[in-house]
Amino acid sequence: MRKKMLIGFLLCATIISAVFSSGSQDTESKKVTALYFSATYADAAKEYVAEFKELTGIEVEIVDFPYLTLYEKMGLSLSTGDNTYDIMTPACQWDGEFEPFMEDLTPFIERDNWDSEDIQPGLWEQSGKWNNRIMGIPFANTPQTVSYRTDLIKDFPENWDEFFEVCETVHDPENGFYAISLPGLKEQFSTLWMMIQWSLGGSWADGDWNLTINSEESREALRIAKKWMEYADPASISWGLPEADAAFLAGNSAFCFSWPTLSIGPNGDNPEKSNVVGKWAISPIPYAKNGVTVLSSWDIGIPAASKNKDAAWEWIKFYTSKEKQLSNFVNYSILPSRESVWDKPEIKNSNLYPHKEASDRGSVIWWRIPAGTMAESTVRDAVANYITGEWDMEFAINYLEDGFEELLKEYPPAPGVKNTGR
Repeated sequence: MRKKMLIGFLLCATIISAVFSSGSQDTESKKVTALYFSATYADAAKEYVAEFKELTGIEVEIVDFPYLTLYEKMGLSLSTGDNTYDIMTPACQWDGEFEPFMEDLTPFIERDNWDSEDIQPGLWEQSGKWNNRIMGIPFANTPQTVSYRTDLIKDFPENWDEFFEVCETVHDPENGFYAISLPGLKEQFSTLWMMIQWSLGGSWADGDWNLTINSEESREALRIAKKWMEYADPASISWGLPEADAAFLAGNSAFCFSWPTLSIGPNGDNPEKSNVVGKWAISPIPYAKNGVTVLSSWDIGIPAASKNKDAAWEWIKFYTSKEKQLSNFVNYSILPSRESVWDKPEIKNSNLYPHKEASDRGSVIWWRIPAGTMAESTVRDAVANYITGEWDMEFAINYLEDGFEELLKEYPPAPGVKNTGR
């Protein structure tokens, strides 16, 4: 059940006009087309188009597709120079692949004296900046966190050893209660393994793309991930995110590894959808060497082929404004990219606020180059086959190393490009 907040009525028209039309170019009576992921981000955008047109005279058409289709649509449009879309919203892991075809937003930012200092700097380095250019503005900031039962766990475990001690205490499978609920499908479980490996100080490669995956950190992350399964519902090996969240909301687990903004956050205190009302919280992951976790973020930018760049920039300023980021959170549980919005009481007093600590500790994404998307598939296979007992440790590690080496040979990073992820 979404909460509603009528922020738009509090805005003064003259102030909005100054903020969203400060450039010298005439954007009246323009139409732009924006390409979004079919999720809350697109839902929010569609809600705002009428208000934006009234303020600026610019009509915005929102087109959205599911994740994999979106990747294909963006890649094809950008690589062919198609100008159908004036605005695109890449997932941060696609930045390095799409950046050559995106407009550098620096001139727009400088021209309008746009408040770029409010964007979280660490997030921006992972989402929207690439190769010394600003290709997008991050508008969603979701680090991987853990949901847990506050009635069962008084002090959240500080490290993975303490985590398993708690699991041993609360685990009661004979009565249908499990210490952990998680998505065991390899497409989603692989990011959980990345989270462990990175928190231990592990990485896939160093800043110069020399492979570092064959490490003790990678092995320990595999051991931890496999041990999780000892405390999870046996059925979870085939679960996706909805099933993992549903088990936690039903009161059948003490911890849940998922993305809490999707279901647990919006539904955890709704008695019609939750058996854990008032008995749950969110925490950054147990601190290992550095507490670094996995990032899910999206940025918004302008394709170089667009014929309506100034009108597109007006929408970007509007959609990423403080007012709209707060509205996005209140109505859609979209976590902000602006430091000032995190300080709003609506966020600071919410169960989702611990994401800020997780973000400040460090949240990163895997390689943001074409090889990165394929490397993620390599991780999926290695981790899934190890935790199910199909492969032993060394086979899984060698599979990762050999697969990564082949991908970097076939799809090498551009000269001078550094690895800013893991």
